Amino acid sequence: MSEDRIIDRIKKMLALANDLAASEGERDNALRMAFNTMAKYNIDMATVEKHGKKAEEARINFRNDSWSWLWAKKVNQIVGRLFFCKYYYGESINGTQCQHHFVGRESNAMTAAVMADYVVNSILKEGRKLGKQNTSPITRSFCVGAMETLSIRVNQIIAEKEKELQGSPTPGTALVLASFYKSEQDENSRWIAEHIGNLKTNKGRASKVNAEAYGAGREYGDKINLSTQVADASGPTRKQIR
Repeated sequence: MSEDRIIDRIKKMLALANDLAASEGERDNALRMAFNTMAKYNIDMATVEKHGKKAEEARINFRNDSWSWLWAKKVNQIVGRLFFCKYYYGESINGTQCQHHFVGRESNAMTAAVMADYVVNSILKEGRKLGKQNTSPITRSFCVGAMETLSIRVNQIIAEKEKELQGSPTPGTALVLASFYKSEQDENSRWIAEHIGNLKTNKGRASKVNAEAYGAGREYGDKINLSTQVADASGPTRKQIR
């Protein structure tokens, strides 16, 4: 699949994901399918480059402005890693919003940004059913639990894909994916060092959690599906992509 084609499909995914008329199930169906398509696309690029050819796709810094809570930043980081990107957060916009940055090949960075935004808002929506407000201790505890389960599941998704590829008719495909993850992170870190400089580390402040809400969040996090392939959906986007 060409770069133009993958970008086109991502734009269609973005359109459905941000169509306010779409049901929650339709949005999930469009976004949860991203990983396998992007894994295949990146394996294809890695294979091309392994044979001495240049895969022409720009490495970009894709910005999305969204929630600035610590758990939300960690979700962005987790999803960014799944889609071959290096994540960092930038300046605060107001008391609850900040800049989120995804550094990677253009198709990877765009996919990571929209997926992370979707997952964060899906978690928040469910947490609000318990805690009523975005910033209540119960809502936050739920979201922290969901984020921690998501981190475990992302590791599982990557491991399962590598195991699946071990049975591929093309020898060494699983190794290509594993090595491509590392090489992309190295290139992303190099790009940041050259264009951004050293990034500051801020671990944030730990706070108490509501055990029941945290447990509910862990259970919900296990239901977030990030695998299969991108739906070929269309429709007008309601959100500006920066």
